[in-house]
Amino acid sequence: MMTTFHWIHIIVGAWLALVNFMEILPAELTMLNNVGIGIIVAIYNAYFLFAKNNVDVKNQERR
Repeated sequence: MMTTFHWIHIIVGAWLALVNFMEILPAELTMLNNVGIGIIVAIYNAYFLFAKNNVDVKNQERR
């Protein structure tokens, strides 16, 4: 099941891939864009992991 968490990663990943190969932004802004988006994604993932404790894979007890 695709959640908002997954869709955001797909959209951001596609943007990061396309912006580097298409001349949408000047070279200086492309670098700042990649750094900025990377920081935002890191904060977003840390929030889901630590604050919400919401991950797809949970520890299962072994039998």
